Amino acid sequence: MTLSSHRKTFFILLTASLLLSGCMGRMITRPTVAIEEIRLTGLSLTGATLTFLVELENPNGFGVTVTAFTYAVYLNDRPVANGETAEPIPIKRRSITPVSLPLKTTFQDLEKGLKPLIGSDTVDYRIEGSLAVRSFFGRLEFPYNRTGTIDLKHQRPRSPKTDPVS
Repeated sequence: MTLSSHRKTFFILLTASLLLSGCMGRMITRPTVAIEEIRLTGLSLTGATLTFLVELENPNGFGVTVTAFTYAVYLNDRPVANGETAEPIPIKRRSITPVSLPLKTTFQDLEKGLKPLIGSDTVDYRIEGSLAVRSFFGRLEFPYNRTGTIDLKHQRPRSPKTDPVS
């Protein structure tokens, strides 16, 4: 092969790989996020620890690893938690992986933000943020925004809705 043939082959392969990498992001279905439960997991003299059990669902036919998971949690439109997980979270193909998000709060903050929940049977929630996913397609980032209602007596969500996010 001549130098000219090598260059042509190189440019063809480069062009094909660039086109394929641009299409790969469209071949993965966005993972979903929903709050499954809210638990009181600790009490101290100054405050409490609530744990949000969140479910990450991978609808794809291949496994992915969540490398960054940012979240902001609202209960009855009041902000109650936000943060980011640092540990990678593997999710098998077509499966749901539970993740615990602890929230330490003072009694003053509980009184201000969560007082309306005392005596309530249900609470409306919204969780939003972004998921960075590593798969064989590379690293992709997906924003999410999920709303629903949690039955506080039975700790199960009702009528969850996924709001489209572009």
